[in-house]
Amino acid sequence: MSFTLIANLVLIFAVLGVVILFLRRLPEAIEKDKAHQEAETGKEPFVRKASVVFRVLCKKAWQQIKYGTGFVARKVWHFMLEAKDLKQSQILANRVARLVRPAGTAVNIGMYSSLKKADRLISEGKLLEAEETLIQVIRKNPQEYLAYEGLMKIYIKQKKHDNAIEILEFLVKHNPQNDNYFAYLGNALLSTRRFSEAADAYLKSLELNDLIPARFVNLGLSLQGAGKSAEAKDNFLKAVEMEPGNMQYLLILIDSMLTLGEKEEALEKLKAASEKNPEDISLKEKLSQLEH
Repeated sequence: MSFTLIANLVLIFAVLGVVILFLRRLPEAIEKDKAHQEAETGKEPFVRKASVVFRVLCKKAWQQIKYGTGFVARKVWHFMLEAKDLKQSQILANRVARLVRPAGTAVNIGMYSSLKKADRLISEGKLLEAEETLIQVIRKNPQEYLAYEGLMKIYIKQKKHDNAIEILEFLVKHNPQNDNYFAYLGNALLSTRRFSEAADAYLKSLELNDLIPARFVNLGLSLQGAGKSAEAKDNFLKAVEMEPGNMQYLLILIDSMLTLGEKEEALEKLKAASEKNPEDISLKEKLSQLEH
């Protein structure tokens, strides 16, 4: 037992001793006060004076007891923390970790710290160190999907798309309700020109969440790459309808319409957009190309 623990124990018992001594001396104090009051006046009945003195002293005694009890409780709490070698900051860390994990799942503070370290290393561009950190996490916790997600981000940054695809296929297999994983898989497959597989991945992501216009654009690009230009156009149109202020989506739609031989319709749509956005240079340049 350390010197600090012994000192805490001595302090706790000392405070308890003071409280007990105070309570034992309380009747004697009341008796002395009674004699003093009788010597001073000798007029009021003793019972009335004694009751007043008793209430005052009891109030003071209760205040001291409350303070002493609270002080002792605090010292006992810190003593228990030290005896378990558990600091206040570690308790807080456990509470924070529980917030980011499903209910009923055991918290591993070491793993949580490793994941945060990997995130920091990725943000600093230290991808090799981050990769090694995440691999260590997976070795100890093979079902820790956040570690796989971190590796996927690293491989995408490194343009190691085959590695990213392998990890993403594992993630979507074990997390079939995660629309983001399917979208990431579609991105990786599209980057490697595996258009049909990319389209399937985007379709699954949209089945789970159809509120993100960019996914319709990426699905359209995948279908276009797979030779399905008409289906691609429909998805580009959907994205433009969802986000009419995005001129990049509009230009992709215009190019798709031109591919399908719909030059007049594309020109009309482009003129209407240019009138609403007269300062947009990209629209002016595209309109100039079509008119000459």
